[in-house]
Amino acid sequence: MSEIIPLKRPTQPQDLVLRFMTSVGHKRDAEFYLKLFTSARPESFAIIVIDVDRLRDEIDAVLFEIRYLMRLHLFPVVLIQSSIETIKDLEIESYFKKANLAMNFLSDEYSDDEKVEFIRKRINQRMLPLLQVDPDLDLITELTHLANLLKTGKVVFLKRSGGIVDPETDRPFSIINLRFDKDRLVEKNISDEQITLLNRCEALINKCGHKIFVSIVSPNNLLRELFTVKGAGTFIQLGSKIKESSNWDGVDPNSLRRLLEMSFERKVKDEFFKEKVEHIYVEENYMGAALLNDFEGMTYLSKFAVGTEARGLGIGRDLWSEITKNHKKIFWRSDPNKFITHWYVKQCDGMHKTDRWTVFWKGIDEECISKAITHALSHPVDFES
Repeated sequence: MSEIIPLKRPTQPQDLVLRFMTSVGHKRDAEFYLKLFTSARPESFAIIVIDVDRLRDEIDAVLFEIRYLMRLHLFPVVLIQSSIETIKDLEIESYFKKANLAMNFLSDEYSDDEKVEFIRKRINQRMLPLLQVDPDLDLITELTHLANLLKTGKVVFLKRSGGIVDPETDRPFSIINLRFDKDRLVEKNISDEQITLLNRCEALINKCGHKIFVSIVSPNNLLRELFTVKGAGTFIQLGSKIKESSNWDGVDPNSLRRLLEMSFERKVKDEFFKEKVEHIYVEENYMGAALLNDFEGMTYLSKFAVGTEARGLGIGRDLWSEITKNHKKIFWRSDPNKFITHWYVKQCDGMHKTDRWTVFWKGIDEECISKAITHALSHPVDFES
């Protein structure tokens, strides 16, 4: 075990968070994810898997990002698959000590209960648990076992590639929904190395006994991947089951009402459920939904709702992916004071602002934009005042 080295000096959490928010992008994004991560059990936050072959060149970037996480009271379990001799040659402990980070190696000789207790104790002492996995063992098997023990919410692979790279753009795919995207990606002729990595991520997700997400990101972009809606690497998930209906008969109105009222924080008018609706997308457990109607060759998105408990689980992304796959010309409006509005800014092709609404559109021809804006602004409010 290494010597315990505390952080140099206490930092006021609010000051640190504000500086951190500025460094990664939108403040409200980071505030939301920070609240989400800190509400879970500390040991369940994340497992970060470091590519030992690249570690020497990128150790400074890794330490910079991890130091910020620790000062935000987030302590990932760091996993390195390598021999003890290689780790000693890389002087990992020396690097961590120079960075004033307290860490401990977690031997694979511990029993499962001892591992969990060890990790909890070290986190309570504001230390970083590091787990060395023998190179002869299967990484995904060991990683899955550890994730199941800790009920880990997210596994992050730090890779120089920064994600699963699209050969057409030479940029990482932002989101991969395994239920719908994997076959399409294989057809895109991504490299054999990337397919192998994707298959390993899929095996990890399928073998875990709870919902888990996987990210692949470069060491320099770890914070952006964790704390921004847009992310900075490739976010991989099994994907939600989204049911589609063409009228109210295909949904449970009580469950949908609860979801809408939770998401919009207002009571839905009773007559809302008597209005025409042509496209309804609902997550199987009513944790998310979208309602749309056709309008002159375009589609108006009248409702996009994700339950509070589902935010951060990728359900909103799955809904959006399904909508944009099936509706190429869409427009919608949003209250500019709502949290989701700044996310919409990143998804749209253009927008029009008024005092009351911001109207967005995607895929709409220029000559049709005026009609779309007028229709969106004239749509009645479906909630009680």
